[in-house]
Amino acid sequence: MSAVEPQRELFVLGLLRRRPASAYALDKAMREHSPLYRSFKRGNLYSLVERLAAGGLLEREDAAAKRGPHRSKTVYRLSPAGERRFGELLSAVMLDVQADHAALETAIVLLGQLSRERAAELLKQRAENVAAHERRLSRLRGDIRDRSGAAYLSASFALQRLRGERRYLSDAVALLADPKWEPGWVLDDGPVVDATRKI
Repeated sequence: MSAVEPQRELFVLGLLRRRPASAYALDKAMREHSPLYRSFKRGNLYSLVERLAAGGLLEREDAAAKRGPHRSKTVYRLSPAGERRFGELLSAVMLDVQADHAALETAIVLLGQLSRERAAELLKQRAENVAAHERRLSRLRGDIRDRSGAAYLSASFALQRLRGERRYLSDAVALLADPKWEPGWVLDDGPVVDATRKI
């Protein structure tokens, strides 16, 4: 399968992990979730779904169409290989300290499909990776106060962003460990029956 941006593949696998859907329903969900997913262009979702199906990550089945010119529509669901790929991709994005913002944000949203314990474990592992990356940058750049103005601003931004993320990760792990926090977290989260709950 050709390279696919991680957030695109993860988004589709995450939605189909919750419930089978047609390519049209996936496209509609994606449009409803912009601007978070504004990098998705209308139309390319259909070819992405077909590529995932051709790669064995999705299974197809026919279902009755409620409207439109055809009596049936194709509905997709995760295959066992798709389930494995979802877990691998979610972990890979969560643990990659240089994953792009859209991929990371998608992965964080989809942590809700894991148990609280597994979600906390991934957040802890990411925190370790972020701290290691921060140490690496500090070693490579030395004392950034000795750098020129632009170099200082660039290095300072990178380090402060990593420190801010470490604080967020620490807070998120503590929240997941707090038995008093009742976010309605359910393993695998199940189908969305309440319209106010999007992903």
